[in-house]
Amino acid sequence: WLKKPFPLARPRAVRRATRRVGSEVHSPRATAMAAVAVPPMKRARANGPVVWWARNDLRLEDNPVLRTAIGEAFTDARKCAHVFVFDPRFLDKSNYGRVTDPNFEKSIKTRRPIDWGNRKCSALRARFWLQCVRDVANGLAAHGRQLVVCHGRPEEVLASLPANSTVVCQQEPVSPEQTDVEDAVERALAQHGGVLRREWGAMSLYHRGDLPFRIEDQMPGSYSGLSAMLGWKDIWTSTERHEWAPPVRECVPAPAAYPEAPAGLEALPGVMPKEMLEDERAALKRLGYSDSEIAEAMAQEIPEGGENAVRAHFAKWIEEKGDSGDTAPMAASWDLPVSETATTDGHDPLQWANLSRPDGWTRVSHYMALGCISAREMYNSTQGRKNHPGVVHRLMWREWHRLNAIHWGRRLYWLQGPGRIERPWSKDPELVEAWKLGKTGIPYIDACMRELRTTGWLAYKGRKTAGHFLVFDLGIDWRIGAFHYEEVLLDYDVAMNYGNWVTVARVDKPRSWGEPEEGNVVDHADIESKLGAEQKNDPTGAYIRRWVPELKDLDDAFIHKPWEMSDEDMQRCKCILGKDYPVALVQGLKLVTECTDDGHPGLAAASEAVAKPEAAA
Repeated sequence: WLKKPFPLARPRAVRRATRRVGSEVHSPRATAMAAVAVPPMKRARANGPVVWWARNDLRLEDNPVLRTAIGEAFTDARKCAHVFVFDPRFLDKSNYGRVTDPNFEKSIKTRRPIDWGNRKCSALRARFWLQCVRDVANGLAAHGRQLVVCHGRPEEVLASLPANSTVVCQQEPVSPEQTDVEDAVERALAQHGGVLRREWGAMSLYHRGDLPFRIEDQMPGSYSGLSAMLGWKDIWTSTERHEWAPPVRECVPAPAAYPEAPAGLEALPGVMPKEMLEDERAALKRLGYSDSEIAEAMAQEIPEGGENAVRAHFAKWIEEKGDSGDTAPMAASWDLPVSETATTDGHDPLQWANLSRPDGWTRVSHYMALGCISAREMYNSTQGRKNHPGVVHRLMWREWHRLNAIHWGRRLYWLQGPGRIERPWSKDPELVEAWKLGKTGIPYIDACMRELRTTGWLAYKGRKTAGHFLVFDLGIDWRIGAFHYEEVLLDYDVAMNYGNWVTVARVDKPRSWGEPEEGNVVDHADIESKLGAEQKNDPTGAYIRRWVPELKDLDDAFIHKPWEMSDEDMQRCKCILGKDYPVALVQGLKLVTECTDDGHPGLAAASEAVAKPEAAA
């Protein structure tokens, strides 16, 4: 006992008049008075149901939000319901802007008026969305439970739940609009003793609690910097990680048991009957689409929606392409963000060559956008495969955009972008319409826009090249292009879409890529290089011939640049410019088919590469 430090001496009267409770020191008098003034703390047991509000987590496997809802219901012996709500604000036509803030109460004072817009969601994407919702409903039905599907504003639908309900949802911090919806639901529930629990879920590869930095004010400034902070040794060439790297969490299984469901939820506002959900035409009509929009959407073949479809698709992909792929470098890669692995013979573990082609690679982005499969399931299921590095690299790009969307907040949607770049912008409706319809007179651009409009799909290179052309060669407000993509993309993801657009428009950071903040000098050199790379990779123009049939009889020499045809060539190829195919909106382009400096971002060391990062305070 002599080795123990003596406590600091206190007056004897104080020592006698105090006692220790837990880790706090209280006087007997104060404790007695507190006991009289404040009754013992006792958490009232909620008696309303627990509700899983399904959102962009349309799956049963690896769904920690669903497990949280079910676990809470079992723990407190409460009933459990499952609800999905189609919000008309995210389907209908609107002007560009925050549809959850129609009176601009949350906008900056210098907001400029907007007089252009389109639908938030095409009928084609709504059809795919319906299939994914229906698949979840079928999965729950196999356990004797129901997914109640409604059409209406979530804050109005969920406000009609029984009193004292606990609603559990996957939060959507990447979207100010969806965060507004969560806030509105929270307020509506509180009026009847209900609460909203927002969970991080598994929409991202990493759990927010595992990140070694604060997203809001410590976000790394580059993709390479983010990868280094997360412990990847060189994300551009391999999947080696430092031993201190934060984990990618393991997947969780689908629930094996479900609590009893409450009665009466069929009376929620806007309920869509099961028979309607199984009839896609009737469901689309209920969601507000016109007969012509429905007819066009139903005529197009789309991938089967839902968790079961993507799981089967990805399992097949792993078996067929998980260890195989291109063994030769692509013909031209100077316009793509690739590393030196793209320029070596033999198996390329990052499979860069697929970036130069229009058919994509894993083709699961439309499923990921609705949460039919999680990023971490893809990560975990491809470990040990030769092409795992390629999967990881693409998942990390998705992570980069998701974290940036949280970091930037509403600045992501400003005309000036997060970089606050001022340029002269046009919104010429004729140029915009020509671009949307694929009638610019630039064959590759037109092929891209027609494929997008028809199928809802466009490969990575096509999206970025078509976007670059709109912004830097036509001088159009980048947000017009981003909002159009939001409507028509089958795999629309708010963070990926707007994150890529601010990057393409070079408004993501001040003086992006060395460009002056003011002015918009157009020399078309970039588009000449991008189109030249496309000609190099597809010399016969197979992609163009598929989507621009007016050009199907052109010689290979003209398929990428029909403006070089003479009058005699036009007659022979049965394609008169200005009659059978539009005259190019940009004249005199000279396609560049040779490049001596690829300038791949992966060839230089990451400027923000760091040693082991200390955890953020």
